[in-house]
Amino acid sequence: MGLDGLLNSLRGKGGLSSITSKLATSLTPKGSTGLAKGGLSPIAIDFGAGSLKVLQLTGGEPHALAAAASLETPSNLLHDHKRRLELQVQALPKLIKQGNFKGKRAVCAIPTWDTVCKHVPVGGVVTKQTIDAAIAQHFTDYSTAFAYKSIEAPSELRGKGDVLVLASKRDLIHRLMDALVNARLEPVGMQAEMLCTMQSFDHLRKREGDLIQNVLFVDLGAWTTKAMITRAGSLVAARIIPVGGYHLDELISKQIASTFEDARKARLATDTTVERRLVVEKHQSTASDPADDRRRVDTPPGFSGDVLQQPAVAVGPPGSDLREPLEMLTDDIRLLVRYFGAQWDGQRLDRVVFSGGESRHRGLAQHLAKQLRLPAQVGDPTARLARSGTEATVGVDFSQSQPGWAAALGLCLAPTDL
Repeated sequence: MGLDGLLNSLRGKGGLSSITSKLATSLTPKGSTGLAKGGLSPIAIDFGAGSLKVLQLTGGEPHALAAAASLETPSNLLHDHKRRLELQVQALPKLIKQGNFKGKRAVCAIPTWDTVCKHVPVGGVVTKQTIDAAIAQHFTDYSTAFAYKSIEAPSELRGKGDVLVLASKRDLIHRLMDALVNARLEPVGMQAEMLCTMQSFDHLRKREGDLIQNVLFVDLGAWTTKAMITRAGSLVAARIIPVGGYHLDELISKQIASTFEDARKARLATDTTVERRLVVEKHQSTASDPADDRRRVDTPPGFSGDVLQQPAVAVGPPGSDLREPLEMLTDDIRLLVRYFGAQWDGQRLDRVVFSGGESRHRGLAQHLAKQLRLPAQVGDPTARLARSGTEATVGVDFSQSQPGWAAALGLCLAPTDL
């Protein structure tokens, strides 16, 4: 069922009826996508595995931080999606009050931890009808339990007839809508988390040099890793990989006979956070063979320099062996890279940009950059935000690099299409 069909099916369900009567969306997001100077964004809510994040921005050049609040997930709930979401839903009203958020308009990210991402081949001319037919064929067992959204590349960039489909459980979308309404909020947008992350880097498309680049974005989270490839700024390939920081720490706890909390502390103790440089600079990657590496990377504000030019640190503590999950992670990313090359006549990637909370671990970013043999940076879109120092920030320190807030920031700027 399309996302529009699901939202229409919510009509008449108690407290949601007055809201869902306004829902007339198609599979393609539409609505306002900008943030007027001086205006407040809707309250963005990201029900992430590692934490619940709530963010609000003020429009301007650059955008400014208005309010932010975060609730970290207890370690015993990282693997329990149902109980974790229950805790976050219960905590949401209090968190909004503590953060002094303004207004009732709210936008919500559909979590990746319960999303299916698949490239679906479409026969003939790509239209809504042929897309629906292809999805019905390839998602037969999801027809009643899932809602989907399809993403097409612009016609001038289209590959060989595939469309990217993101499918989310209908029950989860019902639960998220209920959570916003019960928190006395007015839902005005609901977007896939992956698309929100891409939205947070949308400013790169305004830079002339980035318009011709093929960029791999890797969002390293607590439960999943999202790999996304853009061509000339448009999303053309993506993959959700079931490996995150939780899986690394759980394996370490078993190998060195410690608690999960001790294992995580031991892994993070190997690290000094990836350096965030706020100046524009030119640097040459050390990731690949100099004979093949013709790419120089222009570092925009909020991006680190090449992670392989920083002092090397280990991925895990002494006595740990993380080769299995790391190989699974790199193999899945390489599958996506090969798919992109096949769809786009052997096109090569120009660089990789890491985001997500786990990308702050320098050893992990360096390991992946070395395996992918690409110029690699960590991107923190929050570094571009103007701050007065008087904003309410609960549970988060924006004086430190916060690449894990990319999805929440993108959600503030995403279409309000409900």
